[in-house]
Amino acid sequence: MDDFDSMNWSFNMYCKDNIITFIGVLLFYEVQVSIIVTPLSEAIGAEIVGVDLSLPVSDNDLQIINSAIEKYLVIVVRAQRFSPKSLLSAVRLFGETMEQHLTDTLMDDYPEIALLDSREMPPDKEGKIIPFGGRDWHTDHTNHEIPPKFTALYALKLPDTGGDTSFANMHLAYNSLDENEQKILSKLQTVNKIEDFAYIDEKAREKFGKLPVHPLIRTHPATHKKAIYIHPGKLENLVGMKAQDSHILIRNLLDKVITPQISYRHKWQKGDFLITDNRAVLHLAHQDYDLSEGRTMYRVLIKGERPI
Repeated sequence: MDDFDSMNWSFNMYCKDNIITFIGVLLFYEVQVSIIVTPLSEAIGAEIVGVDLSLPVSDNDLQIINSAIEKYLVIVVRAQRFSPKSLLSAVRLFGETMEQHLTDTLMDDYPEIALLDSREMPPDKEGKIIPFGGRDWHTDHTNHEIPPKFTALYALKLPDTGGDTSFANMHLAYNSLDENEQKILSKLQTVNKIEDFAYIDEKAREKFGKLPVHPLIRTHPATHKKAIYIHPGKLENLVGMKAQDSHILIRNLLDKVITPQISYRHKWQKGDFLITDNRAVLHLAHQDYDLSEGRTMYRVLIKGERPI
């Protein structure tokens, strides 16, 4: 091999080695940044793109999503395509599913999934039809001794306009109170009932109507931050107070602390998979759409721990 051939061979090997290295770096970089997490507001919520939860999820990707839930309290993973079976598989990545008490909404083949369809809403005792989750700011299923830590929602069908859901960071709500208010509220406990809705059967009423008592101010088990924890629609009374006085106190409290500065209003897209941390977030489904158009969600609850 003459000098020219030797130089040419060396140059080709150099290029080959560096191209392989470059490709390796690109592949490594792609793996590392396949998931993109973007905050949705200063107070709460993040959007996640770049992952298909109907497929196997790497430990790295799952760690990124779990970290986002802990940091932002609400996450929405865009552009998911789930069957009921694959939805449950995705939800179980984040914990154990739990029983829901809205019995008439539960799917026959998948009873862990509630099908929430605005077109199927029965009227309440006053003859009003109010969308699921649209009555009050609330956390979910406080009438359970062990309430859910997460609620997972999957958007199947949406109205042409409206149908948003708002979320409020109740850590920030608690922090907005002065020290004396925090001290007073931290002593209060809620007695929680099951709602008197037509789509809850008698068996569920008996099982989940035992009036569990929870703290009004609960401590998050992962971050140890304090948050206001309440479902006004399930509030029987505050311990030691009359029902009417209890509801007035809670209504005035939420009117005071839930502001645009601690909230995020989510505009749904078909295929959105959303998880909210019930231990630190209240949510409200807005009633600004034609119920007959159909706003349809799958809902799955993830078992939590006893509030303290």
